[in-house]
Amino acid sequence: METEEQQIEQIKTFWKEHGKGIVGGLVIGFALFYGWRYYDAQALASQEAQSEQYQQIIAQLEADNGDAVSTAKQFVESEKGSTYATLTAFELAQNAIDNGDLETAITALQTARDNASGALKYVADLRQARLLLAQERFDDALAALTDVGSAKGFASKAAELRGDVLLAKGDSQGAREAYQAALAAAEDDGSTVLVETKLNSIPAAS
Repeated sequence: METEEQQIEQIKTFWKEHGKGIVGGLVIGFALFYGWRYYDAQALASQEAQSEQYQQIIAQLEADNGDAVSTAKQFVESEKGSTYATLTAFELAQNAIDNGDLETAITALQTARDNASGALKYVADLRQARLLLAQERFDDALAALTDVGSAKGFASKAAELRGDVLLAKGDSQGAREAYQAALAAAEDDGSTVLVETKLNSIPAAS
């Protein structure tokens, strides 16, 4: 059996040969751990700051503050790509609609479409398409529906709106097919009533 002195000497020898590597690994490990915690804390602080700014902008828009629109636009530009920037773009669009400025609303929704992903993008697609339809920009409206048309959970609404655009454009057959696609994509019977009404209102082809 080894004596305590021999065990201690082996430990000293092992530490002499491998100590620097162990310490280096620990230092790197702690640096990564605390670096990640620092990054995580910074990200959380940034999100909280964005949330606070967003709330302030909404309050200013609702109060019809003279600088609210320009402040909102600056926020969208500076925080481009963030969820709060997209939500602010939606608010700018609604503010423009309330003031009868459809062109500005369409531009704001284009910003949302360019920067959002998933459900937020598809909502922006649908809203912009409706405004383009209101301006009788039929081809642009149809283009806005390209991506959302195949999105799960949005396909029925997109097909219905596509039918509205085609009907307004004078394409009764295309509208009929779009409404039929909307019915096929509908997830529940309650959402099909209006679509069925629209479909039945189209005169039969002669």
